[in-house]
Amino acid sequence: MASVFKRNGKGPWIIKWFDPQGRRRERSSRTTDKRAAMRIAAQLDADVALRRDGIVDVRQDRYAAEDSKPLQNHIDSYVRHIELARRSPRTIADAKAHLTWTIEATGACRLSDLTLTRVVDALSILHAEGKARRTIEYRGGSVRAFLSWCVKDGRISSNPLEHLPKQDAHLDPTVVRRAITPQEVERLLQVAEQRGRKLWYMLALYAGLRLSELKRLRWSDIDLDQRVLTVHRGKAKRVDDVPLHRYLLAELRCERRLDALPSAPVFPTCPTNDTRRKDFVRAGIALVDEEGRRADLQALRGTLGTMLARNGVAPQVAMKIMRHSRYSTTLRHYTHLTLADASAAMDALDPTRDSKASPHHRPHQSEHGEAQSGAS
Repeated sequence: MASVFKRNGKGPWIIKWFDPQGRRRERSSRTTDKRAAMRIAAQLDADVALRRDGIVDVRQDRYAAEDSKPLQNHIDSYVRHIELARRSPRTIADAKAHLTWTIEATGACRLSDLTLTRVVDALSILHAEGKARRTIEYRGGSVRAFLSWCVKDGRISSNPLEHLPKQDAHLDPTVVRRAITPQEVERLLQVAEQRGRKLWYMLALYAGLRLSELKRLRWSDIDLDQRVLTVHRGKAKRVDDVPLHRYLLAELRCERRLDALPSAPVFPTCPTNDTRRKDFVRAGIALVDEEGRRADLQALRGTLGTMLARNGVAPQVAMKIMRHSRYSTTLRHYTHLTLADASAAMDALDPTRDSKASPHHRPHQSEHGEAQSGAS
């Protein structure tokens, strides 16, 4: 039962009581009137009884306490959580950026401000700005993941974004790329060599490296003796070995400095997308052709897949070189064969090959209608 007392016999009355968990508590009544202090103490006793008997859910007290904290405090705790979970640097950076954007777009100051209506309205602004549905879904997913963590950590009772409408990324306009022609490749490498960027494009073309993989590439990932390049933390989240083309091997040997540390990046400074566009224009490569197909850095990776197909490389081998989990991906996105390729394949057919084994082969007849044998 709650009791009241004064410290050193002066000042306001102090209330002493036990909370629902049995822990002793003390607080000032902020009054020197003993009767008023006793009424406050009785109210505290009544509150404890309600929670102890299960009439009032004690979790609501914690939710209220957590909601009184600034929203940024919860975000900081969440970021520390995913850092300890060893999420990728990009995932952590995206979470920070998306949650910061959420605070600005919704004007939220507390957890209770992150309502479904507010978040949907903020995401609708992105849609009005022409952002891709995939981008909108990714941003909304980051906020939903944050609030799910808040539920698990006992900061809120439920996730208000549990029923957040999902965006169908398949409705986004598809970016169609084309393979770069051999003539365009030759001009691009000439332009790049003059500006010290030849190795950048050769690794995209002959090793099929993506932009993120080019940025992360270290000299320790390249074994010039074994002619192998190792890709760590690629799109498939695994370690892949890529054989080095002889042209690429020669360029790597020329570019590597004798004093280069194994941990040093191959590209301390990476070309920007704007620089890449200028290089393509200088090389006479149309950024978008008459059919609306794009030519960019990723198109060089598609060019590799096309070259493998044109050279008759087995599907299983091409899939390994392209580092795909399924060959259907290689066929769907990275094999840009044309009518000229089909014509060349038809021209390569020899209708007289294995004629003796063909059941449809008719022996040549002389002008007298008699079948002639193969030997004269």
